[in-house]
Amino acid sequence: MNRYIDGEVVIASKRGGPETLAVRPRRFAEPRAGRVLVAVEAAGVAYGDLLLREGLVPGAAFPVIPGYDAVGVVEALGADVTGVSVGDRVAVRTDGTGGYASHVEATPALMVPVPAALSGEVAVALVLNYTTAWQMLTRVAPVGAGGTVLVHGASGGVGGALAELARLRGLRVLGTASPSRLKRLEDRGVVPLDRSGDWAARARKLTPAGLDAVFDAEGGAVARRSLGLLGPGGHLVVYGASGSLRGGRRSLLGLVQMALTSPLLSALSLFIRGVGVSGYLSSSFVPARPAWFREDLTHLLELAARGEIAPAMGARLPLRDAPEAHRLLATGTAGKLVLLPGSAA
Repeated sequence: MNRYIDGEVVIASKRGGPETLAVRPRRFAEPRAGRVLVAVEAAGVAYGDLLLREGLVPGAAFPVIPGYDAVGVVEALGADVTGVSVGDRVAVRTDGTGGYASHVEATPALMVPVPAALSGEVAVALVLNYTTAWQMLTRVAPVGAGGTVLVHGASGGVGGALAELARLRGLRVLGTASPSRLKRLEDRGVVPLDRSGDWAARARKLTPAGLDAVFDAEGGAVARRSLGLLGPGGHLVVYGASGSLRGGRRSLLGLVQMALTSPLLSALSLFIRGVGVSGYLSSSFVPARPAWFREDLTHLLELAARGEIAPAMGARLPLRDAPEAHRLLATGTAGKLVLLPGSAA
């Protein structure tokens, strides 16, 4: 006989701003075959959630529950599940939806045990942001110790993870940020570049031989200017489309600028200059290589448990405050924003 668990979810009812998000009751059934049901302890908020809410994620249909990452305890097992037990504490990577909830149905292929020493909030900061950063640094555009990389938005979620992990790997890191955050970058050993100024000219002066890699979550004009800073054999990795938003809302100008990027990164010009361009899309890269995801996240959780990395934490909000979390993320708040199901704080 099936049993049901009463809980709640955050649903984006239609394309639009944070006001389209609302908590709704949900009755969760037994998980399907090959899946597990996880009672969520902490759910992460990501920039991709804003893109989803704004209708900029291909194939997404409304109403939709946002949420890429969660940490919690396994509550029920579907048929044919092995290697996981009820009561296990796990970190979960969703398919890009479903995380803003009291319970998440997940696949064991994208699930990793969480050390008891780590809080749910810290662990969930690693699932998307740090795994994205680590895979770009080690699997997409690896740079040997002593190399120099530029990280755009180095005070943000993935950007901050990139900067921290790159330094851990022995790289010199240049990072762009708004003027109010430059001192924070400097304190973390990053060479700060004012994103509101001529960051490209300063980067060129600091690295006359060219950069080994640039990591860019914005695209558009930023990607075009970054390409010109690469040295021979250098690599530009574009991993986001934040340039398509302004203040957390869909921007026609940003979308046009993004569309104009591709023709300018022609195969011939890249060949002549001896540089490469890659796009990293977590929602396709991770499901295609689940073993890499489990290996990489396990390593990152171990680093955090040993105190070798320390994710910057932002606001911790109850599930009902998901609209406020989106507003905070749109303003560029520092640190990982986390939703806490069942929290009244």
